[in-house]
Amino acid sequence: LAYLTPDEYFQTLRKIYGMSEADLEVHLGKFTELFNDEIRGKKKYIRDLSKGNLKKVGIAAALMGNPEVVFLDEPFENLDPSSQIRLKKLILKEKEDSRTTFLISSHDLNHVTEICDRIVLLEKGKIIRDLQEKEAMMSELEAYFTG
Repeated sequence: LAYLTPDEYFQTLRKIYGMSEADLEVHLGKFTELFNDEIRGKKKYIRDLSKGNLKKVGIAAALMGNPEVVFLDEPFENLDPSSQIRLKKLILKEKEDSRTTFLISSHDLNHVTEICDRIVLLEKGKIIRDLQEKEAMMSELEAYFTG
């Protein structure tokens, strides 16, 4: 992985998932805005990417092969504000267009309340809150963390 460019990595995954070139282009086309012309068509190895761009490559790879569930760990970390907004839009669109369930681990309350239908607070592996009412999520989270 360290000695592949993002394009080479995506080609490798394409073969693993049995995707056609056209399918890969359709898939990666969803990420054009997020990639912001910094990922594809470059000669840079994955190991030399910024943390934010590395995260973008990982997210695009995680969504290959039409997964039912995608785990994202701190997906907004190391992304600039524009990329954070683009990622939120991408996740919301993907939730709408596919059957993919996203499980997101994050400390960013603003982003998760915008994109999540359910928030589960864990403390030492135990569920301490299970929030399923979208309108009340932010106020309940603020009350918990300030109380």
